[in-house]
Amino acid sequence: MASGDDELTMGRISSGAVRAATGRGWAEWLEELDAAGAGAWDHRQIVAHLERQAPTVTSGWWRQSIAVAYEQARGKRVVGETADAGFQVGVQRSVGAPAAEVWELITGRPDLWLGAGASIEFVEGAHYEVPAGDGHPRVSGEVRVVKPGNRLRITWQPEAWAAPATLQLTLTTAPSGRTAVSAHLEKLPDAAAREAMRARWRAALERIVAAAG
Repeated sequence: MASGDDELTMGRISSGAVRAATGRGWAEWLEELDAAGAGAWDHRQIVAHLERQAPTVTSGWWRQSIAVAYEQARGKRVVGETADAGFQVGVQRSVGAPAAEVWELITGRPDLWLGAGASIEFVEGAHYEVPAGDGHPRVSGEVRVVKPGNRLRITWQPEAWAAPATLQLTLTTAPSGRTAVSAHLEKLPDAAAREAMRARWRAALERIVAAAG
């Protein structure tokens, strides 16, 4: 099957790309894993099979990617769900201001992105709370990592969630001098939460962009 499935894309990776890296296209990998009985396996078993059967043509990264793509194709996993981080989502916006200024805005006006009434101290280990409002439930969490001018990581737990997600805000300076502001959440409870967080954090980053001018 040299090229019949080369237009197929799974997990944003084209069949041509997986063929170039591993010697097989997506349809061939799906067929091989079906024949091996992977439909009844969990993620680790699929990865272990790939390591045994094709140790010289698939790196660890490709084994993980092939296993996730197979699980998604066979309904064992939905798009946006990973093996270790649960459901995750990321959004990004570009700001026409230096990273230092954007950092000051983020830490000086947490209401812009956390929500109105947010009470937070940007110190590792500090706990914070965002009251309910604008149709959103109360949120609480803990500050985990603070890298001034670069990165902030906190837990994020709306009151209806059984366990917290992890939120990371990252600032990256482009050659143009603009700053890319990225928000990435992982360990989300389900696909519905993923879509809700995508909408919420798109809006949050738009507020940061507008405030930064």
